[in-house]
Amino acid sequence: MDYDVVVVGAGFAGLACARELAGSGVKVLVLEKKRLAGQHIHTTGILVKEAQDEWAAPERLVREIRRVRVYGPSLRSAAVERDDYFFLATDTAGLLGWLQDETADSGVEIRLGEAFSGARRERGHWILDESGTTCRFLVGADGARSPVAKLMGLDRNTRYLKGVEYAYEPLEEAELSLHCFVDPEFAPGYIGWVLPGVGVTQVGLACHSSHTVDLRGFIRRIDSLFGLSKRRVLEKRGGIIPIGGLLRNFYAEGVMLLGDAAGMVSPLTAGGIHRAYRYGRLAGAAIACHLSEDGPDPGEAIQRLYPRRRWQHAARWAFDHLSSGAVIEAVLRTPRIFRRIAGKIFFDRMNWPE
Repeated sequence: MDYDVVVVGAGFAGLACARELAGSGVKVLVLEKKRLAGQHIHTTGILVKEAQDEWAAPERLVREIRRVRVYGPSLRSAAVERDDYFFLATDTAGLLGWLQDETADSGVEIRLGEAFSGARRERGHWILDESGTTCRFLVGADGARSPVAKLMGLDRNTRYLKGVEYAYEPLEEAELSLHCFVDPEFAPGYIGWVLPGVGVTQVGLACHSSHTVDLRGFIRRIDSLFGLSKRRVLEKRGGIIPIGGLLRNFYAEGVMLLGDAAGMVSPLTAGGIHRAYRYGRLAGAAIACHLSEDGPDPGEAIQRLYPRRRWQHAARWAFDHLSSGAVIEAVLRTPRIFRRIAGKIFFDRMNWPE
């Protein structure tokens, strides 16, 4: 046997899983189709406090933000913050490179520029197509449109948001807040955002997959607030975000999906990095136990541990079907209601798995 476990995907979930496995003495190979860490980024890279607690990133790669400012369609706004909570903007490419280095230092072999093309199961182990590499367990942490899910016959994500983000020259004069724009015209089903990041200002927009992402129109709408038209765009990125929740069949004998591939994303906030870290680590521990001690099926273990936040799905439905510009403006004009709703969404620990 070449490896105990092959992990497909060197993102947040795959690296957390691989690092935990290596720490348990398991021989691990990570396959990543991209040739460079952080190439073609598909995430804003925002970390919640719990994600930083899970796997602390170095200070040079993050910027702490404690305030959230929410805007309605008229650009009326209100802010909320808590002294005991923060978000972190990140140098996402740098962070992924650092995570890869940390994982490699733990004893994991990482092959960049090598895609997964399929595998067949023989006598209790996997034989990977093309390379012939063998392993006992296969992990698909390869994104929202997971090739592992498709090729292994597992469930696949069907409900998405799609988003686009531009990284601008830094706006030093911008308020140090996570600026969130709730506007059903430009962002039905989600929000637009402006984030003073690490060496850049991140400006993005996400909406239902059935709608067109009009980021340029959104930027024109908010230009009076930030003067973005006078700044250079340094980088463009985009991608899809699964919002259907944990897939029913995300595992089978000897194989499991993790992270976006498994739908491990908050259906309300669309946040996934903390869940990727946490359930990647827990999956690594469960797989190690399964392989070394004949423990329970790792997929069953993760399914039992994964939170069922029914209120988040209900809130997602309401956001999809009931939100309107008038409702949003009314909430912003009522400080007590605004603080309660915004606090629940942005700062309540129930939003993030325990």
